[in-house]
Amino acid sequence: MNAKSVMTMTASVKKKKKTFKSIFLVFFLIFFIASCSKEEAPEDSFRMRMIDDWRFTFRRSFVIMSLKANGNWESQVREEGRFSKVVEKKGSQRGKWELKEDNKYIHITVDSGDDLEINWIPGNSYKYLISSLTEESLVLVKEDSGKTFEWTRIKSKKSASAPADGSPGITEKTTRMEPIIINLAKRNPFEKNRYVCISFDVVEELEVPVATEAELPPESPLDPRVRESLMLYLSSLKYKEINTFKEVKEIRGELETMISPYFGGRLKELKLENIIVAGTRGSLEEFIIQYSDQMVRFGLKPPEAPKPPEEEGKPPAE
Repeated sequence: MNAKSVMTMTASVKKKKKTFKSIFLVFFLIFFIASCSKEEAPEDSFRMRMIDDWRFTFRRSFVIMSLKANGNWESQVREEGRFSKVVEKKGSQRGKWELKEDNKYIHITVDSGDDLEINWIPGNSYKYLISSLTEESLVLVKEDSGKTFEWTRIKSKKSASAPADGSPGITEKTTRMEPIIINLAKRNPFEKNRYVCISFDVVEELEVPVATEAELPPESPLDPRVRESLMLYLSSLKYKEINTFKEVKEIRGELETMISPYFGGRLKELKLENIIVAGTRGSLEEFIIQYSDQMVRFGLKPPEAPKPPEEEGKPPAE
């Protein structure tokens, strides 16, 4: 065997060894990733179920707490009023949350915010035993006192069954609200009058999906307190709080939180259809003329004359 043949065989052996090492490395990585996934899946699954918006009611107030995927949380406290379940925002807090001891406990750290009645004091940490976690509720037991706190998931993750024929089904319904036209609050008596003119569609999830629109449940009127709550909140706003798109988007989120209790956790979205902040008669009329009932209310269209008693019930003339 000559030197050239020996060099060729040596190169071939080295190439095969290199190929074998590459294949071994690929299989090792696949095995390692699969092992890690299997070990972390239960923890990740439990943690993902915790990440959501939760509501806790106490006395005449309730707390909305958002547990976020990045380990932060924030909360709002609102107080019940005469006309609405949610009228006044009493304060807010934020901080960090962490699962401990194989998901048996949750640690809540309050970084900043107001000193609220729920006794979460900024600068302090609190430890709770996770008694149960379901698709509807989260039950926590305070470690030092043994007191139980039951939080309700704002939007239940329990999915309704699909239609028996396998079709995708309709999972939500939309209700058109009458437009709201109301004065904005003024900083001083000499400030010009401005109106917020706004209309919404309320989108809520169906308890049971239906295959066709014909099977949708009959439309029922919205709870009148929903409209009263929206009007009360909007009338408390000043012009500077609603004069940009970003502020309007934030206000819509506030309104969704406010009326969510009236829909039993099924409120999906408060869809903004139209909004004008009117400071002149012309801009106010621009909004009003889109709604015939509002045209009568604001004198842009005369009301229909009542029919004489003898014409009531008669079919229209051909």
